[in-house]
Amino acid sequence: MTEPTPIRDIDLQYARTTRITALIAVLTLPGLLINPGDTLILGFIVGSVVGIINCYFLVKRMRMLVELIMQKNADQKQAKMFMRSGFYPRLGMIIAVIYFASKIDFIDIYGVGAGLLIPTLITVVDANVALYKYFAARNAVDKI
Repeated sequence: MTEPTPIRDIDLQYARTTRITALIAVLTLPGLLINPGDTLILGFIVGSVVGIINCYFLVKRMRMLVELIMQKNADQKQAKMFMRSGFYPRLGMIIAVIYFASKIDFIDIYGVGAGLLIPTLITVVDANVALYKYFAARNAVDKI
């Protein structure tokens, strides 16, 4: 019989994503100190912060979804509607940040876009590396 694939707890994954994103943003700060007028770096930092805020709201929504399903026995249609109702405010926040970045001269829109994508990219890569490590270790034990 097969076991379910181990997936990290969402709080642990959010904490790892936040730490790695913050580390990347902090590592870009010396570039901002060397060249204070660099709009790309400032946009990247702003985008990273907004990306982490976006992840926070997603994690909060997913926790509420679990509670909804466990307490009220919601069906699949209710769960989809619940997640969609949380998607549009987060999308609106991203659109607003990109709009304001396009109107403000000292923040580069491409930097904001890159910063917004960093938390998502980190989450996907980190989760896949964890799964790879699990299956590599499991296959090594099976071959013994």
